[in-house]
Amino acid sequence: MRVNVYVESGVAMAYDSGTAAWVFDVEFWGLCGQGLTETEALAELSMALPREAELSVVERIQGDEGAFDRDTEPATEAEVERTLEILTQARAELLHLLQKSTEADLGRPIPQDAHFAGWSTICERAWHIADTESRYYLPSLGLPSKPRAQTLVAELSESAEHVQKTLRTMLPNMSRSNGGELWTSTKLLRRLAWHEPGELAAIRQGA
Repeated sequence: MRVNVYVESGVAMAYDSGTAAWVFDVEFWGLCGQGLTETEALAELSMALPREAELSVVERIQGDEGAFDRDTEPATEAEVERTLEILTQARAELLHLLQKSTEADLGRPIPQDAHFAGWSTICERAWHIADTESRYYLPSLGLPSKPRAQTLVAELSESAEHVQKTLRTMLPNMSRSNGGELWTSTKLLRRLAWHEPGELAAIRQGA
């Protein structure tokens, strides 16, 4: 099984300046391997894919918050639906986890590894998920943001509804360049599909 891979270097994601390896196949939508080098990123991605997958790097870009040529292709209905499915499943799990957690649980630091994270507790990371989707990702493409709700549970529910409604009405070929960043409809979808599941995995460690 040949899987096309798209590599970006010099990005501030898991590391201050690392490498990320992405796939665009809908069946693997949202998967991303990261590392300090391309070799490390590809190795991590390979672990998330079927054993028979053969990785083929078809595009490389350099710099933070750029976009692949593949990102400039109009987003497909399948990509939208898969993104919505991933977000719905992840948000349901996150809300369930929070609702069964005590205040002490929510304030407990998440075990940190070599990866960079500016939010150390479960509560901080849950707020970060909503902040990122509704007040960073969407506005980066020129889509409406939403103000924070007063409580975390309310914010997670309202933010999820806001994102779902926005994605269902988003034009498939949107593109916006601002401050050196380039965002497109397809890039927004792949970033949303990747972000919360990855943060949720970290939250599980501290729960």
